[in-house]
Amino acid sequence: MLRRTLSWIGLLVLPFGVLAQQARFSASIDAKQVLVGSTFSVEFMVENSDADNFQAPNFNPFKVVSGPSQSFRSTFINGVGTRSVSFSYTLQATRVGKFTIPAATVIVKGKTMRSNPVTLEVLKGEDIAKTGAGASPQIFIQAEVDSNRVYIGQQVMIRYKIYTQVNIENYNILTEASYAGCFAQALDTYKEPVLKQVIQGKEYSTKVLRKVAIFPQQGGKIEIEPLVVQVGVPSSSSVRRGLLSSFGLERKNINSNSITLNVTSPHDHSPGDFSGAVGHFTVDYALRPNQATTDDAISITLRIRGNGDVKTIRAPELVLPSGFEVFDPKIKEEKMINATDSVRGDKIIEYLVIGHRPGQYQIKPSFTYFDPSTGTYSTVVDSFPVLITQGSGALSATGDNTLKQEDDELHPIIHNLDLHKIRKPLYQRPWYIGTFIVPLLAFLFVSWRAKRSVTQEVQVDPHAVARERLQKAKQYMDEASHKQFYEEIAYSLKEFISYKLNIPMADLSKQKITEVLRNNSVQESVIEQTIELLNRCDYALYAGIHDHTKVQNTYTDALEILTGLHHAEVG
Repeated sequence: MLRRTLSWIGLLVLPFGVLAQQARFSASIDAKQVLVGSTFSVEFMVENSDADNFQAPNFNPFKVVSGPSQSFRSTFINGVGTRSVSFSYTLQATRVGKFTIPAATVIVKGKTMRSNPVTLEVLKGEDIAKTGAGASPQIFIQAEVDSNRVYIGQQVMIRYKIYTQVNIENYNILTEASYAGCFAQALDTYKEPVLKQVIQGKEYSTKVLRKVAIFPQQGGKIEIEPLVVQVGVPSSSSVRRGLLSSFGLERKNINSNSITLNVTSPHDHSPGDFSGAVGHFTVDYALRPNQATTDDAISITLRIRGNGDVKTIRAPELVLPSGFEVFDPKIKEEKMINATDSVRGDKIIEYLVIGHRPGQYQIKPSFTYFDPSTGTYSTVVDSFPVLITQGSGALSATGDNTLKQEDDELHPIIHNLDLHKIRKPLYQRPWYIGTFIVPLLAFLFVSWRAKRSVTQEVQVDPHAVARERLQKAKQYMDEASHKQFYEEIAYSLKEFISYKLNIPMADLSKQKITEVLRNNSVQESVIEQTIELLNRCDYALYAGIHDHTKVQNTYTDALEILTGLHHAEVG
C-alpha cells in the first residue's frame, strides 16, 4: 500500500519537476546536403513546457510534402522528468542553392519564443557527376579527425562515419586501431543521428559508428590504423525470410582510411611553472581556514576541470611567503567523464601548509596551462589573506620548524638551561580519560539497579500473593452473587502456579497444569484436587451450577491446595 501511494505521489510530482526546468525551443534537420527532388525532414521541438499557437516559418523554395505532424514525449530518469512536444514537416528540394529555413515561433507561458534557423544545400547530381573523379562506392567508411597537427596531452576526436546508399541490416566492428602512443576513451554513439549528405553528385545516408577521444602521449608521428567493419546488406540474389532473419544478407568487410597525426610537445618553450596541462580549463582555488596558529595546518585545494588529460597534470609548486612549510600535495580526486561530444577531466589537489611565524600574509597560488586552440600559455592566479598567530605548542615563533642546513661548518653545542613544561598528549590527560570512565560507570550503575529491580520482582513470594487474593475472595462469600468469589479462587490458584513454576498465565490450561505438576513430582492426589477445584469454579462461572453450601468448602480446599503446593518441591 505504501509503495502504491509513493507511486501516485511520484506521478503527481512529475509535472512540477518538468515545469521547474527551463523551457527550450529548437529546430533540427536530418540532412546537410540533398539532391534536387529529394525529400528531407525538419523538426521543431519545445522541451520542458506546453506549447501554444505554433507558427511554422516560410519554407520557400521548398515544397511541403507532409506536415505538420505533432508528437508528444515524456520521460522520467533518475528523478528528473522531461517532456517535449514536436512539430515535424517533410519537405522536397526544388532548386539548386544554399538555403536557410528561418525560425518558427511558439508561445510558452505567455511569452513568444523563436527557434534557431537551419541551413541546407541543394545540389544537382548531373553537374557534380561530370566534375567528379570516378565513380563513388555504394558503401564506405571515413575516419574523420579534428586536426592532424596536435600537441601532447591534447584531446583529439576521431569519428568513424559510414556512408551508404543501400539499407544496412546490421554491422560488426572486426578490428580497431590500438591507438599506440595515446590514451584512448570511446564515447557513446547511440544518439548520433542519421543524416543525408551529397558526395560527387550522389546522395548518402551517414551515421557515426564509432567515436573515440584520444590524447597523444608522445611527440612525432602517430599512425592510426584503419577500422574494419563487417556490414550485412540485402542480397539481390536471394529472398528475405523474415524481418529479423539473417538469411538473404550479403556480408561485406569495409575498411576506413588511416590517420596520421603530427604531434608537437608543448614543453619546448613553456614557462617554468607549466605543469603539463594541455587544453581549455577552469581553475578554482580554495583555502581554509584563513586564520590559524603556528600549531595548525592550512588546507589549500586546487580543482582543475577541462578537456585535457588531467592524469598527466603535475601538481604545481606553491610559492609561499617566508616562514611557511608545505607538505607533499595529495590527489583527492581524478576522473575522466564522457560528455556529449568529448571527454571532460576533473582533478582535485590538496596542499597542507603550516605558518611558523605569526603575522599577516598573502598567499597567491597560480596554475599555468597550454591552450592548443590559441597556441598560448594561460596563467590563473588567486589570492588569499592569511592571519597566523602564535600557538601554544613547542613551535618556534621566530623561525620555521623545518630542518635546514645553512652551511657545512660545525658549530659548538649550545646548552639551553631554560626549563619548559611538556604538555602531555591528549589521551594521557585526566579530563580526557574521565570523559570515557564517567559514562562507563554510569552505565554499570544503571544496569545494576535495573538487574536488582528485576531480581526483586522475581523474588516475590507466590504463596503470599495467593493468600492475599484468597482474602479478597473471602469478602464475596456472604454476598448473594458468588461469581466474583469463584473468579478470585480460580485466579489465585492459577496465579500461584504461574509464579511458582514460572509459566505465563496465558499458557495455563488444565492439561498444561497437570503435565507440569507431574513433571515436578507433585503427589497425584494434590494434582487431582487442583483440577477438581478448577472444574468446580468453571461450573459455577459458566455452567450456572452452584451450590451455596459448598462455598465454604471451596475456600477451605483452595487454601489447603495452595499450602500443599507451596511446601512441595516444585519450581
